[in-house]
Amino acid sequence: MAQYTNISVPDPEWAAISANLPERAPFVSIPAFRERVAALRAKINLTADKGATEGLTVIERKIEVVNGEIRVRAYIPDSQENEVGGFPLMVWMFGGGFVVGDIDDDDVFLRNTAVHSRIVCVQGDYRKAPEYPFPAAVDDSYAALKWALSNSSELSIDISKGFIVAGASAGGILAAVLAHRGLKDPEIKGKITGQILLIPTLISPFAYPEKFKSELLSLDKDEDKHMLTKRDFPRGYEAYHGDLHATNLEVSPLLAESFRGLPPAYIQIAGLDLLRDEAFLYERLLRDAGVPTKLDVYPGVPHGFYVVFKELTATKKQEKDFATGLDWLLGRSS
Repeated sequence: MAQYTNISVPDPEWAAISANLPERAPFVSIPAFRERVAALRAKINLTADKGATEGLTVIERKIEVVNGEIRVRAYIPDSQENEVGGFPLMVWMFGGGFVVGDIDDDDVFLRNTAVHSRIVCVQGDYRKAPEYPFPAAVDDSYAALKWALSNSSELSIDISKGFIVAGASAGGILAAVLAHRGLKDPEIKGKITGQILLIPTLISPFAYPEKFKSELLSLDKDEDKHMLTKRDFPRGYEAYHGDLHATNLEVSPLLAESFRGLPPAYIQIAGLDLLRDEAFLYERLLRDAGVPTKLDVYPGVPHGFYVVFKELTATKKQEKDFATGLDWLLGRSS
């Protein structure tokens, strides 16, 4: 849309970096893509901060899910003298286009968040497509959420202080779906107090409805050639839902008939992201339904910028904004 033109002008820092980067290699196969991502993760980890190692306890378990089991991990801050009772809860879903990723990817981020934001962070190692197609990722993530609630005493959780579902990219859509699912589950309804959607995908690229096509233009603009491209983006969705479920509301929550009653949402959007417009549209639909929203936009940077390019000023701002957005959802700030 015309009003987004200004945020798609490349950030000068990103322009300088991207000028020396090769274009993203073509998608060949999921195994090849997984190898490429693993190599990138290993490179990042060589110089990455290891995150908080003191001031918290990390617990890992295996839980049963439909036709299998997954790992779940909880990051629990140590209680301080002025803290009474348990901590609020954030259930986190990692990204990876439904085909890559695991609970180690965001370990540093969750360690630091637990300690600095005084919140229990829980995530489940949801299974990936194509080996485990939809609805495995949703069901596994929901199982991790219910495990956290069922073990609230051991995990020092007090959801009366806040209960947030959160995720990035594909994890963002899982967080949005869990927020919707929570409205229909008598055990969960009314308990989720917030949702965090970072650079989220919110609709299958095969399910764009005619009524929203004038608002969903960033996918066709395909403005970034380095992080997420139109050529490759649909491959994860193809593996995840095949030809059967593109319009299923747990694949494409943007198609929901109603957004009323959903918890307040904090959303981050990157200006060069293919997924930019669907995040803007989702925020508007939430707001139109009376759902409180808080939005931070990072002009001129691509999808996943803060994961790979720690030196960017935009990354430093994104990290601070996340803590502020989390505090907003927890009622700790205006």
